[in-house]
Amino acid sequence: MSGEKTVSFCTTDSVQGSHVFSVSGYSKQRGMGAGKFIRSGGFSVGGHDWAIRFYPDGFNDDYRIYITVYAELLTKDAEVHASCDLRLVNQTTGLSSSLDKTEPRLFNQTNLSRFAPQRADFMARSELEASAYLRDDHLEIECIITVMKKARVSETKVPLSGIAAQLGKLLEANDIPEDITFSVGGVVFGAHKSLSLL
Repeated sequence: MSGEKTVSFCTTDSVQGSHVFSVSGYSKQRGMGAGKFIRSGGFSVGGHDWAIRFYPDGFNDDYRIYITVYAELLTKDAEVHASCDLRLVNQTTGLSSSLDKTEPRLFNQTNLSRFAPQRADFMARSELEASAYLRDDHLEIECIITVMKKARVSETKVPLSGIAAQLGKLLEANDIPEDITFSVGGVVFGAHKSLSLL
């Protein structure tokens, strides 16, 4: 005899927010030195504070031919399950294009996992300067953060399909006496009052 089949459900809600860091006078930021960064104003998503870090001359000397961009979790001692999409805005169309996506993972403010992405070669500087992302010495970096809330698990339940099967077996067994009758078109049917109320 097979056991009873039950079911429970897991659902995870999320909160998404975006921030655009507008950099005017891009050429004036050049030459500040590898490892030097400009931090955007802070913004809040899912009850946690974030910022964008922009390194015009790269994260360090090994990456000086690139611009480096990071999203950074700022909330002190926080651990956050989140994803991050870093984009650049086309200055001609106003539309943004994704350049680096971090899939959902744990961000921990106390270590290097507070940064996304975990790489420094965001875009070659020569490629950026020849693109529509830079116009009139103006650059816009967009950061989309999605914070996953704690998973919610329902109580264990018997699926409706299981209930129907159990009721069918119960009726087939004839263990419940019929206690109500219906007359339909002159034909009388026996039924079970307790089941007719379901």
